[in-house]
Amino acid sequence: QACLVGFISDIDLQRLRDALQATGYEVVKSGSNNLDAYGYSLDKATGMLKLVQSPGCDNTDAIDAPRWIPLVRSMENVLIENGWSFLDPDENEQLSAFDVDAANLEGLYRPKWGEESDPSSDALSELGFTLQRRSAEYVEGEAKRLKGEWSRSVLLEGDTDPPGLKLTNNGVSFAGSVSQDVVPQGIFVCAIGGLPLFASTDLAVSTATSGWLSFTRPLSDDHIVMVQPEADFPDQRIEVVCSTSACHLGHYFGKGNGYCINASALNFIKRGCKASDEVVLLLPASWSAIDQSKSSSKSIGLLVDVLKEQVDSESILLGAGCFWHVDFALGRLPGVMETKVGYAGGTTHSPSYEDVSKSATGHAEVVKVTFDPSTLDLRILMDCFLALHDPTKVRAHGKHAAGVGQYRSCVFCSSEQQKEVVDASLWDCQKQLQKELSTQVAVVGDCSIEPFFWAAEERHQRHDAKRKPDADVSTMSEKDWLKAYGKRADAILGGAESLNSLTST
Repeated sequence: QACLVGFISDIDLQRLRDALQATGYEVVKSGSNNLDAYGYSLDKATGMLKLVQSPGCDNTDAIDAPRWIPLVRSMENVLIENGWSFLDPDENEQLSAFDVDAANLEGLYRPKWGEESDPSSDALSELGFTLQRRSAEYVEGEAKRLKGEWSRSVLLEGDTDPPGLKLTNNGVSFAGSVSQDVVPQGIFVCAIGGLPLFASTDLAVSTATSGWLSFTRPLSDDHIVMVQPEADFPDQRIEVVCSTSACHLGHYFGKGNGYCINASALNFIKRGCKASDEVVLLLPASWSAIDQSKSSSKSIGLLVDVLKEQVDSESILLGAGCFWHVDFALGRLPGVMETKVGYAGGTTHSPSYEDVSKSATGHAEVVKVTFDPSTLDLRILMDCFLALHDPTKVRAHGKHAAGVGQYRSCVFCSSEQQKEVVDASLWDCQKQLQKELSTQVAVVGDCSIEPFFWAAEERHQRHDAKRKPDADVSTMSEKDWLKAYGKRADAILGGAESLNSLTST
């Protein structure tokens, strides 16, 4: 005997009874109080009946009864019935490329990609990633580079991975156990566009028994879009697409069952490893946003670790006056990964703030800026630096004295390549201002400035942000930044008069 457990609508009741009878049960009852019968509930995530109780025994592993019962016979029909496969139910074979358009017209799948957002939009996600929608040309171009056998049809055509495949586009298998002691630590990114979507730490235990990857939550809610089904659409599941590419990822089945995602739609980047050249990874425009979020969950901390391992970051020391205000301003530029205030350019070993302020240490107050050169070009950073202060105080005395003052204008580079860019920026600035510059420039190490830089005391780190907790610390575009912080916007290179021609690589 078998019974149906849980809420069953009148519409579903008869077909569920038919499925049980077709399996071999002679008497089918309804209601969870039938303790002498095998109990089955409708699992909406799979569209199948799941064994949840047995006569006189709560342990469903200990009985000889089918644990899963399809509502229609044969795996192909199960997949078609529940929207898990892009199969032609009439021919029982995969649709050809020609048939895809016809299938879309019939309502089997309606692609979301190719619908561009406002190109002027510079909206960032809560984690600091740009959410501007990718063009159809970009999506189609990237689709040609996909490696997975199923990746293109899943992402662009709404197809579904074969059950149990669980193989990412870049060839990482998640078949078998998903114990956190076994699964490699890393992040899953969209195979088109590279937006980070999920973390291995959020893999649900149901992934081990499911035919697909299951996640309890995304890295950020705004990195995915939940597409509600139209009232007349045959497939009433909630579709999950990537926020930037708008390509198909899988479906959402509520808090209990989470996100069921096709592995072939994703690339996996393991912690401690550099991603291969064929894996596209979108880096954050605002590192300050993700840095503020990393303590909120283990998954975000993992994301930060992986991202920093992928970036060939650079560091440079910039002095432009009191480091409190310079630190706050430069930290709001896109591509700035980290800022740290300290002392450099002098002779005193491990100086204190009092040493630098009251004695002849030769040190200047500087900000160590660590940045992603793929997001923030050094030339743009230099333009902003020169707009932030007056670099023409050649005959200044005291704290602003050229070459020795605590508040002097100075740039300490980590390589000769950086110095070439800095020198070119200073030369252009001098020509524009028609004045001699006081900015001190030096190379302090072969791609490393640590031996030359002494970090300031903790009370000076992020001073302005801590002193004004309500202050806006969000990342700004270079143009908006120059409008807000350009002290000589009418004269300094990169000021108001050149804003329209400013570009960032």
